[in-house]
Amino acid sequence: MVKAITFDCWDTLLDDDASRTKKRKEYFRQILNENGFPMTEAEIDELFLKEATLFQNHIVEHRKTQNSEIRVKTIVELAHVDIPASEMGKMADYCDRIALEYRPPVVTGVKEVLEVLTKSYKLAVICNTGWHSGVTVRRLLEEYNFTVYFSHLTFSDEAGVAKPHKQIFEYTLDKLNCRTEDAVHIGDSEYSDIVGAKEAKMRAILFAGVNDKYKDNNSADLTISTYDNLVDILENMP
Repeated sequence: MVKAITFDCWDTLLDDDASRTKKRKEYFRQILNENGFPMTEAEIDELFLKEATLFQNHIVEHRKTQNSEIRVKTIVELAHVDIPASEMGKMADYCDRIALEYRPPVVTGVKEVLEVLTKSYKLAVICNTGWHSGVTVRRLLEEYNFTVYFSHLTFSDEAGVAKPHKQIFEYTLDKLNCRTEDAVHIGDSEYSDIVGAKEAKMRAILFAGVNDKYKDNNSADLTISTYDNLVDILENMP
């Protein structure tokens, strides 16, 4: 019997659309230009792509995420430029807090399903952080009035471990006073969400309503593209 449900945040509760990435790149280019290092959009795109690969590799190797300060430093090093520490600090702060200025869209159907689920289950969020800190994402969820539905919010930068490490799932379920065997995790990533939840002996549902990369190739117990039938699905899970 399902007693608790944990949700990923990005592309599960909130749509991680391209607007903030575009703003980050524009700001980087502006700061670099102001400091005497003009770059084309294509060059900035390449730097961000390289950094994103290194960021993901770090998660795979260390099961930990890197914050905006480290990510900014990595991009500056990849660009082989000399930027004052004060400017790098401004860049990191901007990249973190931009989610509050350019708020991501709420995934369709999320609010409605949370309102129903919170009456019957213990709910929590398990979120890998990166550009946006746990402090910022928590505030974002508060501004959307989502925190009233959740008994606990777990962020990798605060927990000291990232998905897919089973420890972050076990830690969250411990906060809910629930066995992992009695819980279901819902997320969009085969690696971070599904594999991680399975390692923790949870059941797992892949949400492909925003990111459909793993829709037809995953190890989840079930794949859904909308939240329309989630309540019934959970009620019928053994």
